[in-house]
Amino acid sequence: MDFTMDLANWVIAYLGDNPHLSIAVVFLISMGEALLIIGLFVPSTVVLVGVGTLVGGGKLDFWPIFVATWLGAITGDAISYWAGRIYGEHLKRMWPLSRYPGLVRKSEDFFAEHGGKSIAIGRFVPGVKAVIPGIAGMMGMSNPRFATINVISAFFWSLAHLMPGVFIGRGLAVASQVSGRFALVLFVLLGAVFITAWLIRIVVMSSIPPLVRLQTRFVESAARRPGRIWHWLADTLAPDNPKALRVVALSAVLAAGGIGFVSLLEDLIARNSMVYLDLSIANLMQSVRNMPADRVMVVLTMIGDGTVLVVLGAVIVAWLAARRAWTIAGAAALTMASAALFVPFMKILLQRARPEEILGSADLYSFPSGHATLATVVFGILAVLMGLGVGRWGKAVLFACAGALIVAIACSRIYLGAHWPSDVVGGLLFGITMTAAFALALEATRADRIAPVSLGLVSMAIYAIVSAVYVTQGHATAMLSYSQPTRANVITRDYWQEAGWKTLPERRIELTGETGEPFIAQWVGSLNVLRDLMKQKGWQIVPTWSWVDVLAYSDGRNDLDALLPRPSLHEGRLADLSATLPSPQDKGRLVLRAWATDTLVTRENGERDPLVLITLALERKKELPIVALPHDVPAPANDVRAVLKLFAQAGYTETASQAPNARRRPPLLVHMRP
Repeated sequence: MDFTMDLANWVIAYLGDNPHLSIAVVFLISMGEALLIIGLFVPSTVVLVGVGTLVGGGKLDFWPIFVATWLGAITGDAISYWAGRIYGEHLKRMWPLSRYPGLVRKSEDFFAEHGGKSIAIGRFVPGVKAVIPGIAGMMGMSNPRFATINVISAFFWSLAHLMPGVFIGRGLAVASQVSGRFALVLFVLLGAVFITAWLIRIVVMSSIPPLVRLQTRFVESAARRPGRIWHWLADTLAPDNPKALRVVALSAVLAAGGIGFVSLLEDLIARNSMVYLDLSIANLMQSVRNMPADRVMVVLTMIGDGTVLVVLGAVIVAWLAARRAWTIAGAAALTMASAALFVPFMKILLQRARPEEILGSADLYSFPSGHATLATVVFGILAVLMGLGVGRWGKAVLFACAGALIVAIACSRIYLGAHWPSDVVGGLLFGITMTAAFALALEATRADRIAPVSLGLVSMAIYAIVSAVYVTQGHATAMLSYSQPTRANVITRDYWQEAGWKTLPERRIELTGETGEPFIAQWVGSLNVLRDLMKQKGWQIVPTWSWVDVLAYSDGRNDLDALLPRPSLHEGRLADLSATLPSPQDKGRLVLRAWATDTLVTRENGERDPLVLITLALERKKELPIVALPHDVPAPANDVRAVLKLFAQAGYTETASQAPNARRRPPLLVHMRP
């Protein structure tokens, strides 16, 4: 698995650096994915989604990549089909099919059940996808019928594998216009979510054969041992028992989760290896924090808050009770309540401090993460119950979606500094253990009356509504609670006027370490006064930037007036104040941005005023075929002088300055209210 992922990552990076080879590579990957048995080991999904990301980011052209993917999928299935037509039943005795008799039987049953539809369905089903075309040829499916289904299904398969990456790539392109670090955080988050969902789907779909072998060996061994208990286990777990395989799988998950949690706990108590790893990851996360990513992560952490999850859990239990499934309702309630009580018990027992202090939180301790634990238990129980109404493929999709959401919530806790990584891992492991225990208990009950699909739809609809209301009403407060701690730097007015103003940055600092436009002024005073001044002089104050506003960027037909200014960052923070003024002669608009620093200037009477850094940029629309993006260029010198003159006319005096020298250092004027 590690080799496959490393190979996929290498291929994606190589294609980005060598676009001229991309068409041939995606053709071969798509073809190899459909070849007999070989397709089981080709990481087509990861590579094609990654290539789609490069397409969305503008590094590769869409149509050549799509056509190559489509033709490769058609060719691979056609080769497998004709191998089956030519060799017939003899193909099953040839290498490599001779090594996988169980997979061949499963594919034959799949083809017999679905007929021609199996060609289209099989493309999306791990395991049988690399065998079905050969089985179709072996069982005499007509060439015209196969070719028609092959061409059409390959078209939709190619879209399904490329388009998610295209959308991700376009999103990252927009994000990179805001900040390279934001694009990095977004890419890592999406990558973690996607890989989690992919791995869960693969495990659910591919774990049956080894579990069957394990079950058979255990039953044979138990039957040979003396004692009633061993004979009872042999009878209970016999392969002809329809529930036996599920019991084996759930027991394996429960054991793995429990052993993992105990091992992690032992490491935290007795050794320091995990502590050092926690510290390294936490420092890395804090070094890439930025305001846009904070907004996204706070939303994710809020949809995993106890308030929201308790409502979702109550809906699940109420539905089960209303359907008179009393035993299942009791088991679900007991599982969720046990997890909710276990978290504070372990926190008080270990008393492990959080990485960062969370404002307004009475919970001082961190292990295990309550968000990770409860999210795993509640979403896990819901996925288990919904899985009762679907087949193995449906279960794989359900658990993949649940796992993706849980991992996104867990990542937000690490990013925001609310928990150490081991806190989150511990919560996930304990939550998996509790969910497996619930699923095992479910095997001993009748679940035919709970309407699992309807339960899932109703529960998720209510969860979405409650989450939307909760986030809308509490996002601003949560942003303050999870804000990075700042330490005020207090200086005197005299020191600031003489030398202190020189210690502040000369230019806006991107999170990538690069510098942006120069700061044209340092303002000491209230931002409200600055806002009123700009409004009086005809500037339009930009409303608080929301990520909903990014939707306007997705339409390349929008004019500059329909777009909010690009949310530029300074040291990871959005501007505290932005204002615009049309500039027809420059075919754009002037954008003034102001950032309040952590420096406070003390007056003679002891009052303290915040020190604000101000930039001025000329913004034009960047002409792109699909998206509309504002693009900053340095503001002309006459516009800079006009803004500084505006301050002077309003009664602000220059207290320190340096002669402008464009080749050495940008002009910097320091103003202070009289």
